[in-house]
Amino acid sequence: MVKKILKTLLTISTLVFTLMFSSTSFADWTKVGETVDGDTLYVDFERIRKHDGLVYFWELLDYLKPDEYRTFSYTIYKQGDCKLFRFKELGGELYTKPMGKERNLNDQMVWWKDWQYPPPNSPDEIVLKSVCSR
Repeated sequence: MVKKILKTLLTISTLVFTLMFSSTSFADWTKVGETVDGDTLYVDFERIRKHDGLVYFWELLDYLKPDEYRTFSYTIYKQGDCKLFRFKELGGELYTKPMGKERNLNDQMVWWKDWQYPPPNSPDEIVLKSVCSR
């Protein structure tokens, strides 16, 4: 009986993890803005989840040209607090092609696990406003 319960819990945990961190190829990216450098910001509004007053969402940034690590785009899974207008970065991936294609094996990005408050008119403010307005 205990083995059956543990197996069921493992199956459910695997399913939840897969759904939360599924491939970007299944995402339905919607453009929400651009940076002053010409980079494009996207959100997958179809995968926004709400729980205990917080929102969980995927963001994608496409660079106009690749950075020094050959990164052309990246995705971030974020936790947003619309009441206090802040967010946490929960994880993400770097890619060598636009729109989250071909994972970059030279992952150099640092994900901020603490709450951040987006500066006015910043890309983070644009994305969080678009998510919180849904």
